[in-house]
Amino acid sequence: MSLHKLLLLLALLLPLTAAAAGASTVPEAGTFPCSVTTVPLAKGAPQKVGGTTFWGGLWKALKVILIIIAIFLALAFREYLAILLVSVLLFGFLGALLFGLLFKNGISLGGGIGAAVGFLIGLRTIVGDGVLDGGLSFILMAMYYAVSFPFYVLNQAQYVLSEPWRYFYRYGGMGELTSKKRCAIFEVLKIILYVLLTPLRLVNAIYYNILVHGLVVFYDLCMEVFVPCSDREGADSFWMWLLLLPWRVLRYPVLHGVVALAESVAWTLIDIFIPAITLYHGTDLTAGESIVGSRNRNKSLSWKSGTFAASESSWGGIGVYFAAKRKVALRYARDSYRLSDNNPVVIVCRVSPGRVINYALAPFRVYNAAGGDGNPAVLNRFAEQNGYTTGEWWNGWGGYWEYCLFDWKNLYNSRWRIRPIYLYNDRTHFIQHVKGGMAHWTFNF
Repeated sequence: MSLHKLLLLLALLLPLTAAAAGASTVPEAGTFPCSVTTVPLAKGAPQKVGGTTFWGGLWKALKVILIIIAIFLALAFREYLAILLVSVLLFGFLGALLFGLLFKNGISLGGGIGAAVGFLIGLRTIVGDGVLDGGLSFILMAMYYAVSFPFYVLNQAQYVLSEPWRYFYRYGGMGELTSKKRCAIFEVLKIILYVLLTPLRLVNAIYYNILVHGLVVFYDLCMEVFVPCSDREGADSFWMWLLLLPWRVLRYPVLHGVVALAESVAWTLIDIFIPAITLYHGTDLTAGESIVGSRNRNKSLSWKSGTFAASESSWGGIGVYFAAKRKVALRYARDSYRLSDNNPVVIVCRVSPGRVINYALAPFRVYNAAGGDGNPAVLNRFAEQNGYTTGEWWNGWGGYWEYCLFDWKNLYNSRWRIRPIYLYNDRTHFIQHVKGGMAHWTFNF
């Protein structure tokens, strides 16, 4: 039997042996050892069922289940546990031997230091093999799916209730005068709904800005501590990795983590007054990682700079396109001609759309400019002349709503207006780990 399998077997058997030994020496609940008179149970105490209390039996059953789960986990990750155990024992032994030779009574200190170093080395080996990244991603996604559904419903409720009339105005055909009158009426109704929906906006902002975004950012930053993406921080050298470990802890989870948390809290408060909604943008992995990770996001015309590139599609104008549902964004991301790496992703964002125009409520000449044979310049010109920053329209062919954040020159959509929460990888069905962490929403460092 190999060394790591022997160590693993011992690690599994010792807790079970100790538990069995403890069970044989512990006196029965409610009594003292035989040399002392048995103390009767007080009136009203839990009655015994089959020699034990109900809660005691439940706890024993739970311990058995936990032991079984632990055994299955140990078997599933036995190779990695063996690596960790061997590394800890080996370096602990070397540390104890070295300190024992150099210092009086230094065996325990040296063993502790050596075991800690061995733990770090073993952990780095496991992380470098990808098991921690994949395992944590799976846990992250499972947790997200478990708790996200009610908040997805709340986000959709905010979306629907902010303009409940949009479903009655999907197709245009109004004259100039009729369009102005109806838009004026709906502008007043928007203000009333804005006030009434304040509690709902706050709940959604707390969930998406702080909980979801904060959890994903913390995960990425912690991964950067153990698996740095830069050679200058120890990506290809163990000794450099070990030497710069304290620096990476201070730089990523501490500095960038605190800044990200401050941004999340600040934008949660801002979202109360400036309405934001969670929307979805489909693209490929190369572009997606560049967008969410770039410190120069939305500040350059170069596609490789990490900019939400303004599309010149004739469907809804020149600007950045979003969908109200993830499946719509995935439909665009999966189009083969859009992919450079055959890996579709969706960037989930908090978007501050500003003043929105439903094309069905615009004059007919504007509505007619949308679609496959439309004229995007007409849409952008109408929006600029009337103070609209986003256009929404019903795609009758696909059966869904789409949004265009107007942008003539790819310069108007500031980084704070489109705030990525996480990157969803459609191939792995996991939240994508972004090397180096996602760029901050407002700060540029």
